[in-house]
Amino acid sequence: MFSRPKILFVVFSLVVIFNGFSATPSLYQIDSLIHEKNMSHDMTKLDLLVLYEEALIEGSKDSLNIFKDLALLNAELEQPEDAYSYTKKYIDNTLDFSILNNGVYENISGTVSYKKLKDKYITNVDVLAFIYFYVALIGFFFMITINFTKKANTFAKFFIAGFVGAHSLFVLEFVLYMTNIQYQFAFTYRMSAAAALLYGPLLYFYFKSVTEKFQFKTKYILHFLPTILLLLFLSPVYMATSSEKVRMMLGIHATYKTYDIVVFVTKIVSLLAYVYFTGKLLKSNTDKDTSDTKVLQKNRWKRYVYKIHIVYVLSYLLYGISVFGALGSVSSFIYHVQIGVMSVMIIYIAYMAYVQPSIFDNEIALLKGKLFPEKYQKSGLTDGLSKELSENLIKLMVEEKVYKENNISLEILADKLNTTRHNTSQIINENFNMNFFELINKFRIQEAVNLFILDVNGNLNIIDVAYEVGYNNKVTFNKAFKKEMELTPSEFINSKKKQTVKVNIR
Repeated sequence: MFSRPKILFVVFSLVVIFNGFSATPSLYQIDSLIHEKNMSHDMTKLDLLVLYEEALIEGSKDSLNIFKDLALLNAELEQPEDAYSYTKKYIDNTLDFSILNNGVYENISGTVSYKKLKDKYITNVDVLAFIYFYVALIGFFFMITINFTKKANTFAKFFIAGFVGAHSLFVLEFVLYMTNIQYQFAFTYRMSAAAALLYGPLLYFYFKSVTEKFQFKTKYILHFLPTILLLLFLSPVYMATSSEKVRMMLGIHATYKTYDIVVFVTKIVSLLAYVYFTGKLLKSNTDKDTSDTKVLQKNRWKRYVYKIHIVYVLSYLLYGISVFGALGSVSSFIYHVQIGVMSVMIIYIAYMAYVQPSIFDNEIALLKGKLFPEKYQKSGLTDGLSKELSENLIKLMVEEKVYKENNISLEILADKLNTTRHNTSQIINENFNMNFFELINKFRIQEAVNLFILDVNGNLNIIDVAYEVGYNNKVTFNKAFKKEMELTPSEFINSKKKQTVKVNIR
């Protein structure tokens, strides 16, 4: 009784003789052999692997289909590493991702090799990808709506919209990349590279347009010349066919790495250069000695945007270094870090435009209630009652100084105004663009500042001033003072003393 392997050997020998002693059967002969003999035993399939691999070594004219058959056969035999290897070879050569729809891959679905195939080729949308996509939409919404404002600094509006839009475009492309959807929309490959050298100039000119009397001069076009040159350099990528772009995504195109290196090097040089220029601009145009709360808020806003941008530049630098092998396997994590920082930048700018539009006064005057829905749109408060309550509120704060009461609350203030808590909150928001606690702290700190200024001889203790303006303890007072003035009470007192000394010397 002959065993199946022996039968296979005899049949294989006859096939070889019949075909003129050919060293290796063709793919058609192998497939026919499988069909005729109904080979399903594992040992037979293992022998079949040998036949396929020999055909591959001998240079079969149909080697691409051999890759496919070997990939499926190895998956069926639960040999994940070989299945991964041949699947990758097949896809890289054919760009046919449909092979992964075959049910035999379920046999290796729990293996590391299959996870590598899934991460690299299969469309996969997770929660993180959805969050990034949502952030990108918020950025695009801001970029569009900001341009509909009429009372605005035209240049500042254009530059901040472009800055947020560039970030949003990068985040969107990353979503397409991380979900493998980009294979289906190959035209989106490298679309964010068009704005790679715009981050720095756009932020620089935004700050320039809001910190000084700005007029765009012809010479400023030079700042955007590198972007034009980069676009010319990348033109072969943008004009490439879809299949060529997919090969670039897979990392098998001959020149894809050259484009990666050029984009990274030019972008990091641009980012670092403009971090320096922008920092220098902010330093020379920021008034730290002012006691104007609105000015301090604007200065704080600019510094926060600048600091987030610096964190992004550092994360992008680390990402680039890791991609080129210096940091090993952490590049994926760092990539998410830089996308996370970009997302924070987009959300922060959009959030501030919504909750504190006064920051953009005379810079980008967002029309409250036009770009964003009014919080009190359905309120029953009439214009006449609103005006009356506003006048009474100002009287309570300025003349009666109710903020000095250490137990003051929204309910107590509403009682003093003889209205509801909701109406009081609305009046505060609409007239002062802040909430109740911010309003009380604003008046308290301004009162404390006045007391410190009037105390020429330095007789007042900080704790005494804290109690005088309505605080119950020094810690809360210090925190509120530092938040409002960007200086602790002690630092403020010392700065005033130095200014007095300078005046006396003169």
